[in-house]
Amino acid sequence: MIFLEKQLKISENSIVREMGDGYVILNVSTEHFYELNDVGKRFWELLADNKDYDAAFHTLQEEYAVSPDRLQADLFRLIEDLRKAELITCC
Repeated sequence: MIFLEKQLKISENSIVREMGDGYVILNVSTEHFYELNDVGKRFWELLADNKDYDAAFHTLQEEYAVSPDRLQADLFRLIEDLRKAELITCC
C-alpha cells in the first residue's frame, strides 16, 4: 500500500474522546463520528506520537498477541477507514 512509504497524520478536524476501552472521534468538518476499539485506540495514540506505520506496527505486535499477517490486514483496513472518514492523511 502506498501509505506505508509516507507519514500518517491525524487530521486537524478530529476531536477525540475516550469512551470505555476505546475512542470516539468526531470529524468536525463532516460531523460524523467514528469509534475505535482498544487496539485502534492504541494505533491512534501511536500516530499522535508521530510514529510512522512501521514503528506503530512493531509496537502493536509487541503489545498484542496477534499474528503479523492478521495485524497488517487489520491495520490496512483501519487506515483505509480512517482515510475515508477524513480523520487521517498521508503526507
